[in-house]
Order: sequence, then structure tokens, then C-alpha cells
Amino acid sequence: MLVLWTAFWALLLSGAAVDAATEKPTMDMGQMTVISTQPGVDISPDKTVIKMDEFQRPSGVRTLTDVLTEIGGVDVQRINPLMASPGDEVSMRGLNEGRMVIEIDGRRINHTGHSGRYIVDWSSLNMDDVERVEIIRGGHSVLHPFAIGGVINIITKKGKRTEEPVPEVKAEAGYGSFDTRFGTVSVNGGTGNWLGYNFSFSDSHTDGYLRNNYQDNQNVNGHLSFYLPKDMKLSFSVKHSNVEYGYPVLNDPTRADWDSDYPTFLGSADQLRHVPPTTQVAGPPTPYWNRDTTYQDMIFTSPVGEAEFKLHLFSTEGKRWNHYYRSGSYRKDYSGDLTRGVIAQLSDLTLGEHNSLTFGAEYQELGTPDENNKTIGWPAMDDATYRVTSLYLQDVARYGKLTITPGVRYYHVDMGTYYSWFETGGETPAWPVGGKSQTEEDFYPSLKLDYQATDATALYAAVSRSYRLPCP
Repeated sequence: MLVLWTAFWALLLSGAAVDAATEKPTMDMGQMTVISTQPGVDISPDKTVIKMDEFQRPSGVRTLTDVLTEIGGVDVQRINPLMASPGDEVSMRGLNEGRMVIEIDGRRINHTGHSGRYIVDWSSLNMDDVERVEIIRGGHSVLHPFAIGGVINIITKKGKRTEEPVPEVKAEAGYGSFDTRFGTVSVNGGTGNWLGYNFSFSDSHTDGYLRNNYQDNQNVNGHLSFYLPKDMKLSFSVKHSNVEYGYPVLNDPTRADWDSDYPTFLGSADQLRHVPPTTQVAGPPTPYWNRDTTYQDMIFTSPVGEAEFKLHLFSTEGKRWNHYYRSGSYRKDYSGDLTRGVIAQLSDLTLGEHNSLTFGAEYQELGTPDENNKTIGWPAMDDATYRVTSLYLQDVARYGKLTITPGVRYYHVDMGTYYSWFETGGETPAWPVGGKSQTEEDFYPSLKLDYQATDATALYAAVSRSYRLPCP
């Protein structure tokens, strides 16, 4: 027994000696700061609010997708990591922008998607004039039409009500890899305590990391706010964006036109969103698209007792010129997309001690404008158009720590759609034929329950029935 104990202690001491001999020196890493919550981000059961004056991102913030990449539960897939591009895809809970609502000041900006599955122009949504971003997950809010996956609402700066004549001026510039550069200038202020204004301009460029995958963006934003008697307010806003985007082209080492300055890009590579279905070559001429997007808004607000009335007229117009190769030839085509509408809403109408009502009506036209038939400067719509009339009502009932939010939205949708090949009597698959009309209408209820268990813990559950416009 004595021999065993002697052997045990000998092994233990020899192991300690080896550890001491091989022990690595400690390193002083200096002071480290751990941030528990992201600055400028407020999270509640209702929504996530990002305040742009406080929000921070190590590589800077230029566009909406720069913000969304930092928010949990929002997935951003970029086709060009150097800059927000028209082909980017954003999704929540596995549902992309075809099943989400993207809004500016509470109104929807999604296109129909009929022109090449083009739904949201992410490159047009720069942050020069943005005050905050609100994110609602799920389709439980009846205040936002066609929301299944959720809502991303951009609230813009509209100037300040002030007697201070000196405005706030901000300028910023940057440079990075692949000749990526940007510059922006903005002015935010007011005058005479009756007029507020916000103007901004930005220009950005990148050569891209793939051959011919360059991009040029220009954005101009303008907002005017008139502060009227009795706390009424009238605002006018215009956001305009132009983007030229070079399609990545074939760069094959086995071809005579291979360029060693760029990575290999084969025809068998996964095709990116909005890239033409056939492989593009370097040319000349160069394959690219050019896109103009214009958002226009007029908002009138007025207090009605403790409630607020809002009348919102809006339009979104996109024009795209596409230059690409197909079947060995260089082609050019044009497509347009127009949305316009009006919202009338009374919000936060108090009923009794516990209830707060919001109700309203909305009308939208979405489709392809007829450029040859303009009325008072506005293109008339052709037959392939959605005309949507909706009414909505939401009640927020608060009982201590419990909040109950029931709501309902009614849709009446007139659609100019297409006949499929078998509807026309065809024997083989063929392109659809226009001229078909279709109407859909129904009620879509929702219910959400919130319980504030502690100051730091909230529980919620929601159930809803949602509707979305048919789109790719």
C-alpha cells in the first residue's frame, strides 16, 4: 500500500512540474467595453424602434439595409456587399419583401413585382433624411396593409419648428476598397416658427468585386413642413433616387476575354436576383440597368380633441431601363411601375378609461403606367392594375399589466389580370394573355395579447388572418 501511495504522489508532482514548465505567459488585453444593448434601439412587444441620431454601426450607416443588418430577426442578403443594391433581399421570419410591407411615413412603397419580380428598390432608401425606423414583426397590425411577415416603417425628418435661423448642416464622406466612395450633405432647420425644412443630397460609387459589377447612386431628398394654427401641420416630401447597376459578367480563364484583375465568374454560377437569366458578357456594349425611383407625399395632420386626424396622399413611381445580352444579341427594354393612393385616419381616440381606437380608410392603385396617356402630368394606368379599397379598425385596451389589441381590416380588390394558357384553350404551355378581370373582398381579423410580467420581461401572443396582393 505504501508503494502505491508513493507512486501516486510521484505522478502528481511530476505532472505539476510539467504544467509549470509549459505554462503560457498571461497577456494584458487592455480595457474592454461590453455593450449590453445597442445604442438607439428600443425593443418592446409592439415594435422595435431605431433612433438614427443615436444608432451606431462600426462601418457607418448609409442605407436602410445597413441598419437592418444589425437588428436581430431581420435577414439581409446582399448581391453586392459594398453597397445597397436593387437586387438585395430582406426577410423576417423567412418571409421576404413580397410578403412584408415597407413604408415611408406609414404608407406602403412596395411595387407590384410584375416587372422582373422587382418589389422594393433598397438602393433608393438612404438614411440622410431618416429620423427613425420602426419594425413590427408578424401580421397582427391591421394599420398596415398586406403585412404578413411584418412591417418596416421609415419615419423621415421634416424640419424643425423653431425661431433659430441657423440650420443644422451635416457633411460626410468616405472611401474604401474597390474604389468604393460616397459623399453626402444635409440641411435641417426652420424659420419663423412656421416653416420647417430638410434637404439632403448624396452620391456614391463602387467598382464592385466582380467584373462589371459597378454601381452609381444619386439621391435627392426634400421635405417642407408648414405649422398652421391650432397645431395643424401640412408636409410635402419628395425622395428621388437614380441607380446605374452593372451586371456581373462572365470571367472565365478559358476564354480569350478573361480579365485576371477580377475573380472567376462562370456561367454555371448561381445567378443573382434580377440578373438576366442568360450569362452576360463584357462587351462592348456593357450590360447594365438604370433605375429612377421617386417617392412623393403630402401629409396633413390636425388634433381632434385628444385624437389626431391624418390625411395622406402619396405616390411611388419607378422607371427601369435594362441593357443586356440574350441569344447573342444586345437588347434594350423599358418597364415602369406606379403606385398612388390616399389614407384618411383618426388615431388614438379615447373611449372610457381603458380603450383607445384607431380607424381609417385607404385607397391604392398599383400597376404599370401608360406613358402615352398622361392627365395633368400623371400617367394613366393601363388594364394590368390593382385597385384596392380597404377599411380598418383597431382597439387598444389596457388593464394594468395586460394589453388586448383586437382589430379588423376589410379589403376590396379589383384586379386586371391574365388568362393562363389552358384557360384560352391552348394545348401546350404558352405566355398568358391579358384582359381578365377579377375581384376579391373579405374581412381579415387580428388579436394580440401583451402581458408585462416584470419591468424587464414581457409576454405576448398574436393570431391574425392576413392578405397580400398576388405578386411573384
